[in-house]
Amino acid sequence: MKNLIVSCTVFMLGSAAWAGGNYTGNGVGSGTSTTTPHPVADNHVVLQTSSSYDKMQMEDASHPLHGGAGPCFGAVEMSAAKVAGHGMCLFTDAGGDVMVLHWHATGQDDSGALVGDWEISSGTGKWNGATGGGQFASKTDPNTGAFVNQITSDITLP
Repeated sequence: MKNLIVSCTVFMLGSAAWAGGNYTGNGVGSGTSTTTPHPVADNHVVLQTSSSYDKMQMEDASHPLHGGAGPCFGAVEMSAAKVAGHGMCLFTDAGGDVMVLHWHATGQDDSGALVGDWEISSGTGKWNGATGGGQFASKTDPNTGAFVNQITSDITLP
């Protein structure tokens, strides 16, 4: 079984004034994560996760996710047969707007990164009525808790 490496996916909010529209692009988030393993059986564990993003760097600095930071939390079940989990992220951007998103872990890639999908659930201000999401691949250093999360995004602001 691959290394049990996990961190939540979080997507942060920028600080500029936003017009409605569609925003697509790739980005990288980084921060620290704490993972508490809850063993079930040999090669079977539930991981309780809590992450704090220091920053989200989108390839396009005008993307509304660029420059944000905040917490994310959830749980992932890992065994030889499956990797599955989910969680939520709650963030406040520099303008005071709040975004809530849900993430869904679906597996691990060849590097051991946790992979899955994310989607906007709700929000305030520019995030009120926003839709969309993307994919993630998040890898955590088990010794330091530092993580890097690569994302794709396709979101629409009202």
